[in-house]
Amino acid sequence: MQGYRPTWAEINLAHIAHNVKAFRRHIPQPTRLMAVVKADGYGHGDAEVARAALAAGADWLAVALVEEGVRLRQAGLAAPILILGYLPPESLSAVIQYHLTPAITNIASLVLMEDEARRQRRKVGVHLKVDTGMGRLGPRDTDSLELARRILLSSHLELEGVFTHLATADEEDKGYARAQLDKYKRIVETIKKEKPQVIAHCANSAAAIEIPEAYFDMVRIGISLYGLYPSDQVKKLVPLKPVMSLHTSIAFVKEVPAGTAISYGRTFVTSRPSRIATLPIGYADGLFRTLSGKADFLIQGRRVPQIGRICMDYTMADITDLPEADVGEPVVIFGSQGQEHISVDELAQLTGTISYEILCAVSARVPRYYKYQA
Repeated sequence: MQGYRPTWAEINLAHIAHNVKAFRRHIPQPTRLMAVVKADGYGHGDAEVARAALAAGADWLAVALVEEGVRLRQAGLAAPILILGYLPPESLSAVIQYHLTPAITNIASLVLMEDEARRQRRKVGVHLKVDTGMGRLGPRDTDSLELARRILLSSHLELEGVFTHLATADEEDKGYARAQLDKYKRIVETIKKEKPQVIAHCANSAAAIEIPEAYFDMVRIGISLYGLYPSDQVKKLVPLKPVMSLHTSIAFVKEVPAGTAISYGRTFVTSRPSRIATLPIGYADGLFRTLSGKADFLIQGRRVPQIGRICMDYTMADITDLPEADVGEPVVIFGSQGQEHISVDELAQLTGTISYEILCAVSARVPRYYKYQA
């Protein structure tokens, strides 16, 4: 449906390509690269991001849900797609139909997948998910080899990969991550004695940047595919370019005297005669209400303060110091304008969260416009 409201996100696919190529230069050949496009490509658009990443040199795609993998297949993506997470029993037929690669996380998922493969008279490639310290999905490292042997003995499942997830790779202290790596390495060495061609992968963005011993056969690039570093404790060893910027424009301007309350709860009262801009963007679009009174926006290449409580559909900004700003004036919520820049990380820090959540929170009612601009 055509969008009429002047609020939108710009997705620069040239920056996806740049980020993939930057990691390609950073990791050794022949290490493969998996582009993580779960959660609709972290809010950027999964199919569009996937195409750009594959064209730039990614080898695999990864998603969290079976339906995400199905959507990519229906969009014409033919690359291998790993389902990183839980497999509902009712999804297994689609896994086979759409040639998706499931993660086996316990004996129950193995049996269900094996039964469905037998029913369809197919042999299905799978990756074994091992828990070396994340405490989430997968068998504990002490139980993983038994599950691996069960897959290797199956006539309907093919063990194509084994992976784990590092819980603290984005922290300055890499001790726990390296302890996980030690467990994982022992598992991989044992499995590769039985099947040398198994793909071993455990490096997330942080490990791919800072922990070369985590590379194994493939790295998984998630947040850094979108141009952001996993945390401020991760060294910027790979040059990245942010992919998304968020925009709106002024919808209404009013001049008010000193002492005027703005928005719900009267949390902001003008201290001088002021010009107040109303912007057609709010928390229903992903502009967190917890940013109220904390964030700046960019208008005419200058920072202006957000004032009052952020509403569902609107927010207000003080443009008193920009006397020529009027209805229709472009506004940047995060991104660049002129020489100024507001980063996703800045907004995340102000609201006490992480960049991942800011990106994923940009809601479906905000249209995405794609460009390819180096």
